[in-house]
Amino acid sequence: MGREIKRVPLDFDWPLDKVWQGFLLPERFHEDPCPDCCHGLTPARAWVEQMADLLLMLDDDVRDQERGREMHPYFESLPKPYGNERDRPTAFRAIRPSADIRELGTGLAGREGSVFGHDACDRWSTANKIIAAAGLDPDVWGICQRCCGHASIERYAGQRDEAESWRSTGPPEGEGWQLWETVSEGSPISPVFATGEELAGWMASPAYTWGASSPLTIEQATAFVKAGWATSLVFDSDHGLRPGEAIYADD
Repeated sequence: MGREIKRVPLDFDWPLDKVWQGFLLPERFHEDPCPDCCHGLTPARAWVEQMADLLLMLDDDVRDQERGREMHPYFESLPKPYGNERDRPTAFRAIRPSADIRELGTGLAGREGSVFGHDACDRWSTANKIIAAAGLDPDVWGICQRCCGHASIERYAGQRDEAESWRSTGPPEGEGWQLWETVSEGSPISPVFATGEELAGWMASPAYTWGASSPLTIEQATAFVKAGWATSLVFDSDHGLRPGEAIYADD
């Protein structure tokens, strides 16, 4: 994701900030949502995935305890295990998961959770193991039979094959110079100029204020136009966070 220079015809007049039509799948290839499922899964399997997510969150809760955080609000309404207070036998306290829950979470997910916790892939692996433990085939059980797990239904026979064979096409090539953003699928963000020098001059003027970007020095703009591409943002200890095209011509 970032900015790039494209060579387009001098009379190219596609609207600025509008994604180029050749980068978007045509509407005729968009299928209808399946009315019978949750993202390709039956409601039963969708619930199993939710429960798998909660199991893995118990693993993540051990890290939250180490950081002094409260238990996740999702668990507030669930019945909790209780244990006796050592010095007050008649009183009880809610018990949060102990560290050995990590062994279960790692075994179910097939890997340890990252510093950010378990992700959707871990949830999928956990749900598959729960389903398999019930003697069911996770490749079959809970997959919507109407859409075969696609979460959508063809409007006409062969629509999906046509969509999969579709390939994006870029704008026409020409002698002009134009700046495009690639944060989205891709759209022009500058006028078309006859020379790279003119485009560099525009990027060094107050007119260049797209997204996080701001006018560059003429040295930066000239070097960027020559390079042809830059990432959206960069960070370094000397300059902090700044637009990627600003790195060109650094001392």
